[in-house]
This record gives sequence, structure tokens and C-alpha cells, in this order.
Amino acid sequence: MSAIDSVAGKQPVADVKDAAVSDGEAEAGNSSIANSPISDNTNRKLPFSKRVLRVLWDTLDKTPEERAFIAKIDWWILSYACIAYFVKYLDQTNVSNAYVSGMKGDLHMVGNDLNFLTTYWTIGYIIGQVPSQVALTYVRPSIWLPSLELLWGFLVMAMAGAKNIETMYALRFFSGLLEASAYPGIMTLLGNWYTPYELGKRACIFQASSSAAQLFSGYLQAALYKGMDGTGGLAAWRWLFIFDGIIGIPIALYGFFAIPDAPTTARSRWLKPREKQMAIDRMAAVGRKPARTRITLPVIKRVMLSWPIHLFSATFIAHVLGIRIYSYFNVWLSSTGRWSVAEVNILPSIGYGLQIVFTLCYAWTSDALGMRWPVIIFAGFVALIGCIILSVWPSENIPAMFVGWMLTFWETGAGALIITWINEILAHSAEERALVIGCVEAISFTFQAWVPLLVYNTGQAPHFKIGYPIAAMFFAIEIVLTVVIAFFVKKWPQGKNQPEEEAEAEEVVAQ
Repeated sequence: MSAIDSVAGKQPVADVKDAAVSDGEAEAGNSSIANSPISDNTNRKLPFSKRVLRVLWDTLDKTPEERAFIAKIDWWILSYACIAYFVKYLDQTNVSNAYVSGMKGDLHMVGNDLNFLTTYWTIGYIIGQVPSQVALTYVRPSIWLPSLELLWGFLVMAMAGAKNIETMYALRFFSGLLEASAYPGIMTLLGNWYTPYELGKRACIFQASSSAAQLFSGYLQAALYKGMDGTGGLAAWRWLFIFDGIIGIPIALYGFFAIPDAPTTARSRWLKPREKQMAIDRMAAVGRKPARTRITLPVIKRVMLSWPIHLFSATFIAHVLGIRIYSYFNVWLSSTGRWSVAEVNILPSIGYGLQIVFTLCYAWTSDALGMRWPVIIFAGFVALIGCIILSVWPSENIPAMFVGWMLTFWETGAGALIITWINEILAHSAEERALVIGCVEAISFTFQAWVPLLVYNTGQAPHFKIGYPIAAMFFAIEIVLTVVIAFFVKKWPQGKNQPEEEAEAEEVVAQ
């Protein structure tokens, strides 16, 4: 049994493979994995040279045909995923840059108004999560995901015309409602196409695009503040919303063509029949079950009574609430009076640059180890140290403050590994994967909607006397729960005790 298979709690691939072949034959004709040009590296120990190649990049140990296939889906699926999430995160977080670039004064924002902007967005995001994941079992991802991206792009542009904070509240709510489709939808999409040895890297590359968006947003706002403030009678922060919205339109249009849905239902013109069969065989070889037509009541019941949805929700709650802390870095920069508006927008890019580097390091390290949990723990521990420094609040020691803030940026990439872990543990059911990922996101952001209002009162910014210690507590909880999940995976693996009658009932419903 391979290391990742062990972590994911799956049966040996050789056993899964035999069962999956018959599934593939039933669904896709007379083909079989044995006749497919995929690399049979999962059920035997690889030579050292092959293992080194796999660590460097996971296609180097594959057959030429499979290597070409993975490069092709990287080109289409991963490119869309990264660019779309780049735009989504740009649209999600641009209010922070706008706030320190004139929006606060123009809209007469006071007290907790900045937090309320995030809260209204989060409420919409929570409401949209699970319905969007369910909708993906009825509507093709190639239609659903880019359509919603197109709509929220127009809402972001509308924010440029807001005359008061109440209008911004409404627009942020509906923007969050539509953006709820992006993260869980794309993570589910990646889980349908990549094996455990490939998924960690792709998920973290996808996650890193959010850091790139925040890095880019600062430079964009600084450039707009310098070059377009007052142009056309509009303040620079209004131009930020216009540019962010416009950027998303061509990406959404690209998505209609780039997204291939699932291997068993793919209709993309760029995917040849033989490549489609290879995709089906690859997923069968690692026990990744294909999606049925819709989520059923037995699936919902089984998910709600299983441990993954509860433990992963608690872990992701701690993760999401912990990483909220670094969004106030530019507020601290502004409060010191040491830097100009342009510098306040640009300096956080250091943290986002570190985020990208360490997110990718987490990806390669976790794939090389064949385990997710040690890397998640490391990331949480580093952020915990940063929170402890900020809790001490050495305000006169600017280098120490910088180090504390920078360390809080490091943990973000662990979120992608948590979702990757879900994809692997629930490999036996595409419906369970989609439902659990959607619920984990929705539940965690439910807490995101109100907890920051209590611990990060912007009227006290930048010295949140209880905020920093509580952020440290969240990272500590994440570390402990990660250890608990690793134990549960070994003790109670998922997918082995699914009642046969439920599986048969789901097949009937699917037909």
C-alpha cells in the first residue's frame, strides 16, 4: 500500500483496480485499465530514480502518452482554475485596498464598517456554498462555474458606482453568493481528474493563485492611485473595482471552453476519445469513483453520520479564522504613519510572495512524503509563532512586528492540503466529496461571518488585544485536530462499510 493510499484510508490499489476495471467496462465499453497507456506505478515500489523524478514533477515517471495527457489537462483545467481563482480572490479582497485608498472617507465609513463589508460578503458566500455544489450534480461545471463568474464580475464593476455604504453591503452580499461556487467547485473538479500523487501540487498551485491576486491587487491599486485618481471624475478606489470586474469577463468566457466536466461526462472538443478513456482509467486505478447524476438522500444521510464532515469542518473553521489575521496587516502599516498610501498597498505583497513560495513548498513536500497532515501541522505551527509575537505587541520594534506579521502569511497553503485530503479520503464517492467540500466551506465561513466582529473590532485597530491571542488559539486547534484526523483515517477509513443496498439504490437513481 502506498503512503498516500495509507493516509487516504483506501484499500490497496491492486484490489481497487480490479473492481474499478469492471466499472469502467460497464460505463465505457470494452476498455480496461490493462489496455490503457497509463503508468502502473501505484501497486509496486518504484525504483529510486523514478521516485526522485516523481518528487520533482509527477509526470516524469509516466509513459510518454500519459505525460502528454497530463500536460494537456494542466493546460486547460489548471490554467482556468488558477486564473479564475486569481480573479475571484481579487474581487473578494479588493475592499481592503480600496479602504486604505480613499473609500473610507468617500463613503463615510466608521467603526466596524470594514468588517461589515466582509461579513455581508461572507453571509452570501455561506448561503451559496452547498446549493452550488448540489447544482454541479445537475448542471455541467463547464456551464455553471463560468456563468456565475461572469455575473459576479458585473457586480464588482457596479461597486464603483456606490454612493453609500448600504449599497456596498448589498453588492458585497450578492457578490459573495455568486463567488461561493468557485473554491469548492474547482477543488471538486481537480479531484475528478488528478491522482493522489498529482492532486496536492495542483491544489496548492491553485491556492497560490489567491496569494498572487492579493499581491497584484496592491500594485494595481498603487498604480491606479498614482495614475488615475480623479480621471473621469472617479477616485482611484472606484477604478479598482472597474478594472477587477473587467479582468474577469474574458476568463469566464474561456471557462466555457476549458472546463471538461468529469471524465465520464466530458464533452470538451479538446479531449479526444482515447484521452477521455485514459482519464477514466486513471481515476479507476486509484479508486476514485465517477460521479453519478445527482446527490441522493442516502448520500446526505451517510455524510452527516460520518466523521469526516465534522472533523474537517472544525479544522477548516480554525484555519479560516486563523488566517483572517493577516488581512489587517495593511491597517497596521497605515496606522504607523511611516508609509505612503502607495507603500501601504505594496508592502503586503511581501507576505503574499512568501505565501506563494511556501504554498508550493507544502505541495511538493506533502506529495513527496505521501502524507498531508505533517505539512499542515508545520504550517500551523509557524503561524502560531507569528500570532504569539503580535500578542506580545512589540510596537516600538518594527522588525519584530514585521516578522510576526510575515509568519501569519505562511499558513494559507495548508487550506489546499486540507481539501486535497478530503478528496483522497472520500475517493470512493464523487457525491460525498462534493457535499463534504461544500459543507466544510459553508460551515467554516459561517463562523467567519461573526467571529471577526467580536475579536477584530476595527475601531481598536491595529492593536487587537484579544484578536491576536485568539488567532493563536485557532492555529493551535487546527494543529490538534489535524492529529486527530490522521488517527481517525487509520482507525476508521471511509468507503469500506458502505451498505451494498445503498450503492445499488444510488445506481438506480442515477439511471
